[in-house]
Amino acid sequence: MRDALPLGVLVLLLLGAATVLVGVLCLATAGLRGVHRFLHPKPRRRPSTPLVPVPRRYVWLACHTPRCGHLETPHYPAGPGRVACDHCGVVRPAP
Repeated sequence: MRDALPLGVLVLLLLGAATVLVGVLCLATAGLRGVHRFLHPKPRRRPSTPLVPVPRRYVWLACHTPRCGHLETPHYPAGPGRVACDHCGVVRPAP
């Protein structure tokens, strides 16, 4: 029973030393990774094609037909100043 207190203190000291050792290893690893990233930066990727805006191929309009349920559906160009519904095929003037 007399040896329990010194044994407990020894276990706590060993756990503390192990915790400090793990902390030092983590800091060393993080430091080495930082140095490696500083010395060997990754090259920046450049876009292979210039970024140009893509033309809109369709517009969302409310199609007031029973087949479309009076909901907004995609309408595609159907000639100058006209658009056609993708679902029911109704052609109407472009907005």
